[in-house]
Amino acid sequence: MFLKNRCNKVILALLGMITFFATECMAIKEAKSVKQVAIIQIIEHPALDATRQGILDELQNKELKIDFQSAQGSSALATQIAQKFVGAAPAVMVGIGTTATQALISANQQHLIPIVFSSVTDPKGARIVKNLSNPEGTVTGVSNFVDPGLQFDLFKKILPNLSTIGIIYNPGEPNSVTLVAEMQKIAARKGLELIFATANTSADIAQATQTLIPKVQAIFINNDNTALSAFDSIVNISTKHRIPVFCSDLDMVDHGALAALGANQYEIGKQTGKLILKILQGESPNQIPVLFPNKTETRINAAQAAKLGLKIPEL
Repeated sequence: MFLKNRCNKVILALLGMITFFATECMAIKEAKSVKQVAIIQIIEHPALDATRQGILDELQNKELKIDFQSAQGSSALATQIAQKFVGAAPAVMVGIGTTATQALISANQQHLIPIVFSSVTDPKGARIVKNLSNPEGTVTGVSNFVDPGLQFDLFKKILPNLSTIGIIYNPGEPNSVTLVAEMQKIAARKGLELIFATANTSADIAQATQTLIPKVQAIFINNDNTALSAFDSIVNISTKHRIPVFCSDLDMVDHGALAALGANQYEIGKQTGKLILKILQGESPNQIPVLFPNKTETRINAAQAAKLGLKIPEL
């Protein structure tokens, strides 16, 4: 009887161990089957947040693990996050913004992890891809570029006597440097003088705005993430001096921009999410052309126009 009871206990213990290890193996197998998507955003502000939300909404209800990190406007932190992501070897890495994407590419040089970028103004000029139609290597994505000429035309319709526009930008952002050069060429043809103020961090934005106030008739923020992260400060200062602020990001109309003409950042996120799913399903990034906004939109802030004492003409 003693031996029988002891055998029964041993058998139960063995069954318990087998069940435990089987459960652990199943958990490991399931964990490995869940693909990881790692997302880095250079800084958080409404426009890029909308892009991220579009991505997340497109990926919802999929068996995915999402790892999101913000670089808080720091290129050094972006580099650290990118290196961490590469070490984790996710199925796809996503860069929201030019600097974030460049950090991923740099960290991924000895690896073949697919990278999808979003809201990058000039992917070719920023050396993210060599060919927009046939990207080489492991990178593709969605640009948010909109022709500044269309934006200037809108601003002149709203302010027919407009001749001087202030531009605040961070010279450390490749996307902004590209846009500054593009805007200078186009402004000259449209009889506009652009006056620039630089800001290396969001803490510099208020001072940059103050320097422009006595020199310009309006201020335009065009896809500069540093300026967008402190957009409320720009609007607060400008409104006190009855200077309208224009923007390329539609989301900023809710934050006091008089008007905006640009891409819908949420829809850019949705486009990006679709590319991510294609890659997760086995397509190679170099087989997917870089995408641009499906369309542009115009938004007007009637309440801000009233504050500034402006009457918006029919557009």
